[in-house]
Amino acid sequence: MVVHLYGVTTADAPVPHELKGRRDTELRLVSDDELAVIVSDVDAGTPAGRKDLLAHAHVLEAYAERSTVVPMQFGIALPDDDSVRVQVLERDRDGLEHLLRSFDGLVQLTVQAFHHEEAALREILRRNPRLLSAREQMKAHPETVTPALQMELGQAVASALEDLQEDDRIMLLDRLAPLSRAVAENDANGNHEIVHAAFLVERDAQRQFDEAVGLLRTENDARMRLRYVGPQPPYNFLEPMKSGELSWA
Repeated sequence: MVVHLYGVTTADAPVPHELKGRRDTELRLVSDDELAVIVSDVDAGTPAGRKDLLAHAHVLEAYAERSTVVPMQFGIALPDDDSVRVQVLERDRDGLEHLLRSFDGLVQLTVQAFHHEEAALREILRRNPRLLSAREQMKAHPETVTPALQMELGQAVASALEDLQEDDRIMLLDRLAPLSRAVAENDANGNHEIVHAAFLVERDAQRQFDEAVGLLRTENDARMRLRYVGPQPPYNFLEPMKSGELSWA
């Protein structure tokens, strides 16, 4: 057996009720007077799979609902509790205290938005009467359509879709960013994704952020799908905080 590490929190953080670790193992805290590492025992010889990764994330998100937690990358394991105390609580103490202090009372909320393909196409045609006219003419007179015309129309439609994606991206960020302390954008994956952004939000203000996302979903349901995840630990903000790019403490 080895000790699997999930993350670091404060020693007085409550353990979420009936929460289990990887493969339904019991969770425990390896702690000192101030800090605690969330751990469970796992069989070192059992290969890790998708369920293990999901369990790791679930533990961290359950803690994040009520406590500040610094997440650890999946797969980190040490031989025993003494090794956890020495290699984490002692060796990394200053950095962990800085992160826990900096993110105290804050959670990450992640928003992804995706265009409905047909609805987005209808919207760009509504916004661009010339594109609509050219498309209708090609449908009405297919004998006049050349490969060059098809390519030209296809490029114009693709450009208009990119413009719509950027407009909707800016609209979403303009509505949500003011409700957060910081924003971290990931690259859109190209599969009709408009935005993939993490927002650092005060835990006490999460309900306001929830309501804002709900309103955006209602207003734009015909054209886009929103995926909303949280509360989470501050995954996207750890490195900027460590490097000093993100700082308010």
